[in-house]
Amino acid sequence: MTFEIHGVCEPAFTALKDALAANCADGLEIGASVAACVGGRPVVDLWAGYADLEHTRPWERDTIVVLNSATKIPLLICILMLADRGLIALDAPVAEYWPAFGANGKERVTIRDLLTHRGGVPALDPPASFEDHFDWEKITARIAAEPHWFGGEGRIAYSPTHSGFILGEVMHRVDGRPAPRFLREELAGPAGIDLQIGIHDPKDLERLAAPNNAAPKEAPNFTPLSLRIMQGIPSGGEWTWERLNHEHNWASALGFGNGRTLARLGAIIANGGMLDGVRYLSEAMAREVRTEQAFGDEPLFGSMRLGLIVTLDQPAFRLPSPTSCYWGGGGGSLCVMDPRTGFSFGFAMNNFIMGGLGEGVRVQRFWAALSGILADLPDAPSWHG
Repeated sequence: MTFEIHGVCEPAFTALKDALAANCADGLEIGASVAACVGGRPVVDLWAGYADLEHTRPWERDTIVVLNSATKIPLLICILMLADRGLIALDAPVAEYWPAFGANGKERVTIRDLLTHRGGVPALDPPASFEDHFDWEKITARIAAEPHWFGGEGRIAYSPTHSGFILGEVMHRVDGRPAPRFLREELAGPAGIDLQIGIHDPKDLERLAAPNNAAPKEAPNFTPLSLRIMQGIPSGGEWTWERLNHEHNWASALGFGNGRTLARLGAIIANGGMLDGVRYLSEAMAREVRTEQAFGDEPLFGSMRLGLIVTLDQPAFRLPSPTSCYWGGGGGSLCVMDPRTGFSFGFAMNNFIMGGLGEGVRVQRFWAALSGILADLPDAPSWHG
């Protein structure tokens, strides 16, 4: 299927436009947004296709879509902003800020553990209902009472949804604002980033792309542990306006934006905490993000070499460059950051192809394009990774 591609792309980055065009031609996209920055300066801003499944509403420059777990990138930046302000210490126990969380073997779980997918509560067992996840007091009480799944051992076990509730509760306790409000007032608003957790203006529903939740082409090979995690993820409910507009919302999974959103967020990490001449993170905190924190097997994704939230280059999962880091969201959204070059890349779409970390032709095409681009870019003049 051929879609007209709109927007701008500087000549040195046409491989990204070609990758998007190839994915559209192969029927991998309904609508999509691709963006990239160097030193925070936009060099690619492209969009194509449709915002609805019937192909009647074109994807526009300001179309937004749910980013799923790519929401963890802005959540990470918000947590590190609070750490820079001295309100959170990465190696402090979560229970220092939220005493009830220290129950049932979780008393030694630290903020850093949560940011390296070792928080001990990857999901809830038995699962909480979809509706319960919109009752903040009820769901946080459930999480606080949940036993540590690994008896206090710091095992890597990715939490698709519930880590955001834990970090959101910590943010609320130390700052006084729910995570969506903190993000609006301290990050998205000041940086001019089209991003929100939940949706807070009914006019934004008019530019929201409808998702197509495509099934995996092959049945996942779940282990008992990975199946237990997946069964604990809330699903099956209806996204009503009241739920999207909830002030306390799913801080690690319910972000709304587009490729430009992710490229600009990634630019903060790729450029030592700076964007458009404004410092959002200290250089030390930005460096922590892409410093190896943990390495091991994860139940859903296999071998992972982790910074803070993000995955790093390793033999079992090659990134576009050895100095880059990456995170994304279920269905295919991508955020790639390279501190050596100050380059950042974002991709968001509404054809959700569910699969493992880095799987699929769609990602392989972007990886190949990014590998060539990053190999040709010089070191960043003011921020060297």
